[in-house]
Amino acid sequence: MRSLATTLALTLTCTLAPLAAQALELAKYPKVFTGPQGVELVLAPSADGKQALLRVSGINHPIDQVVFLAELQPQGRSRDVYTLQLDGRAYALLHRQASDYSDAEHFVAYLPGQRDGVPLAFQADKSKAFKSSELQTRYEQQRKQGVQDKLARFDRPKRQESYRAALAQMDKDASAACGTPVQTSVDWAAIDDEKMQALSISSFCGEVAAQMERLCQNTPAFKATAASLGQVQCQFGPQLKLRVENQRIVFTTEKEAPNQGDFVHQFLRNQ
Repeated sequence: MRSLATTLALTLTCTLAPLAAQALELAKYPKVFTGPQGVELVLAPSADGKQALLRVSGINHPIDQVVFLAELQPQGRSRDVYTLQLDGRAYALLHRQASDYSDAEHFVAYLPGQRDGVPLAFQADKSKAFKSSELQTRYEQQRKQGVQDKLARFDRPKRQESYRAALAQMDKDASAACGTPVQTSVDWAAIDDEKMQALSISSFCGEVAAQMERLCQNTPAFKATAASLGQVQCQFGPQLKLRVENQRIVFTTEKEAPNQGDFVHQFLRNQ
């Protein structure tokens, strides 16, 4: 009769064998790119080209030096993006654009917290010297430590604070242009996690401040109106609405409503 330990060992061997067979097989040649201000990105595609190990370094962000397993997602005939899970959503970190007229490829990294993409230059010597096995080993080490999982989870307090900071800057710009305090408040508790992840709350709720800034810059006479409408309350609802209550603008925004900037601009002009 087999011992319990032997039975368990055989069971584990049978269970883990398929997992070992499914281990990521990397293509022979990785690619190393560099960008401005010391940014470096390493891309090690899988043998089937559907995935890649991806690492960015030289940036002041928690993803620095973390190795991610990214998915390749075609975006048309000549454009691909490499996406990874970050802060509760799929994040397209690396974009590849192929030329319709040659074999040239252009790679751009969209780093967290930066609005504009970072152009990358392929480094042939570094790519030739780089060992994909080291990247794969580091990936497995970090995966066992839960590094990627932690970064993948949605951090609502962190996201909310980033929106607060962006709104505060928009209010500051409007206040400077209008010569009077502009302050936007948001009912954060009424915004569910789905909206918090899918939408740029600061862009939606900051539309009134943005249009006030624009009007104060282009129409100085509007500054007198702005002095009495500096308090803005933003909320999400079933349709786009604006009203004034007790010298306060109540702005109800809606994610699918088109031309919100024009709507807000026209409303303010008529006050």
